[in-house]
Amino acid sequence: MGVQFSDFFDPEVLFVPMIDARRMEVFSAVYDYTLKPLMPGRPVIVEPGSYDEFLEQGPVIFFGDGADKTRPVLGGHPNANFITEIYPLAQNMMALSERAYRNGDFLDLAYSVPNYLKEFQATTPRKKV
Repeated sequence: MGVQFSDFFDPEVLFVPMIDARRMEVFSAVYDYTLKPLMPGRPVIVEPGSYDEFLEQGPVIFFGDGADKTRPVLGGHPNANFITEIYPLAQNMMALSERAYRNGDFLDLAYSVPNYLKEFQATTPRKKV
């Protein structure tokens, strides 16, 4: 099942941006048609059943540089759609930025702290110079 232009205007469609995190892991979130988060951004190890709760609800569009590698695992579901030409880039977020600005949704960056999604794992280099 290929993604049609009209799929983007279907209020039942869910959007899943995926950023490749090596091996079969992606950083991902799930958003509804209004961009309300249904699953907050987090690392996901992609395996059969990883997104079944969302795929059972209706069409899901997977995109980003992590989507193509997940196609063999998730692509068998009839509601799974993949677009490999769309990547989450800051330059494409102007509409979201404008909406946040209009709504007065500002962040106080003076007191922000990093949100590490995974624990740091120190390793010893294999090759010693």
